[in-house]
Amino acid sequence: MITQQGRERRKHARFEGHFKVDLLNMGEDPQISPWEVIIPGVALDISRQGMRLKVPYNVAVGSYLSVIAYYKGSESICLCEVVWKRPDVGQTIYGLYIKEWSRMDDRLEKKLATVERTEAPTGSGKSPVTA
Repeated sequence: MITQQGRERRKHARFEGHFKVDLLNMGEDPQISPWEVIIPGVALDISRQGMRLKVPYNVAVGSYLSVIAYYKGSESICLCEVVWKRPDVGQTIYGLYIKEWSRMDDRLEKKLATVERTEAPTGSGKSPVTA
């Protein structure tokens, strides 16, 4: 996110792409059956402390979400807080703050470290990837 002074505000570079995710249904969306435990979605980018998530699940800003993100066939699990949301063609896009990684796969860890090393201070140098 660029501030008014034109500087990058995020502490960690974003790894952009389309990453399969599973969201654990906590029962907050009345349109989703409580028997539907997993809600599939897509992460549009991931960093050490944030994620942009697109999913057919409707919760309020300030809610907590448990997310399983998949990269190269392996899973990483995190607890996130919804910091913003906007509707998008029958789904919702969320800006998530990652409160804690309970498990981060080694491949994702290495990729995030690589992105952080190559990311320019102005926010350029992103390389979209599909996982």
